[in-house]
Amino acid sequence: MWIWVARWLKRPGQEAALAQAADHIRRHWEEVCLDVGYDPAKNVTVAENDKELRVGISEALDMTFREEPGEWRYY
Repeated sequence: MWIWVARWLKRPGQEAALAQAADHIRRHWEEVCLDVGYDPAKNVTVAENDKELRVGISEALDMTFREEPGEWRYY
């Protein structure tokens, strides 16, 4: 099961922008995986269908961040 961290609805003429945004988010999470010792190939995915494009992370990666000490900060 995947935890979806980003989702875009497809619109005509937006294909390139959506692909670029998804690639940026995917690469971010792949780097996060490497930082915490997870295999990016097994813990980050991109799913696409007729209506939307999604980037997801594994449940294991999600749980790692939920259980780690610290707090989220919004600036």
